[in-house]
Amino acid sequence: MNDGARDVRISTILTMLTQRAELKVRVLPTVLGVSGPTVRRDLAIMEEKGLIRRSYGRIVAAQRSAEMPVSLRRSQNTEAKRRIGALASTLLPGRQLTVALSGGSTVGFVAGILAARPELKVVTNGLDTATTLTARQLVTVVVTGGTARPMSNDLVGSDAERTLRGYEFDFAIVGADGVSPTGGVTQHNSAAAKVSRVMLEQAARKIIVADSSKLGRVYQARVAGIDALDTVVTDSHANPELVASLRRLGLNTVLVAIPPAANSVRRRAS
Repeated sequence: MNDGARDVRISTILTMLTQRAELKVRVLPTVLGVSGPTVRRDLAIMEEKGLIRRSYGRIVAAQRSAEMPVSLRRSQNTEAKRRIGALASTLLPGRQLTVALSGGSTVGFVAGILAARPELKVVTNGLDTATTLTARQLVTVVVTGGTARPMSNDLVGSDAERTLRGYEFDFAIVGADGVSPTGGVTQHNSAAAKVSRVMLEQAARKIIVADSSKLGRVYQARVAGIDALDTVVTDSHANPELVASLRRLGLNTVLVAIPPAANSVRRRAS
């Protein structure tokens, strides 16, 4: 079984469920380009993970604002995240730096580029981030202590916060679940938000990386207000009014160009 292709399909279904209250199961094989049995297996996995509920040929999201496992997030908005990561990495000058990186799928693309820079010392609570950074054995990588959080493969808790407070960072690059002019930067999980907050507090320059689907969203765990940040890097699909609001608040809001989707799955799902 191709787990990567399955994760893309599951991510697509979850994305569609953010746009409508329910989906008809019978349309999914056509939308996804796979057989009915394949869709039924995907839905069984999603139901087992607590992502959906099934009833009479329809599915609904179990919790519309629930945090998605990082393995599925990696397959969402991949091109936007790749370009955001590439641009964000250019904001770090070419000299010796101490940098904090969070976990998360978008930060993972930043880490993939920074892995080629031997002058960097990176402190991270992201287990996937650390693995990416060490792939070329060039960057000096410090992993915080803490309790592993399986949903995002990151480390949280007092040990993680204590490690971070032992450093002064030139830059912190942190992912987010929501970025809002009024709500600030937020995340689903309060323990993860505390770690991200410490990263930003310890850094001279504070950068948020978030694809456009995160703009305008507000979740329960606040990381920081907009006035505490220097830059947010997002993509050109962002709502222009939200971008203008962020800029009016003094936040340097950088957009990477993303071509319009050639074929929208969402339009074919009705």
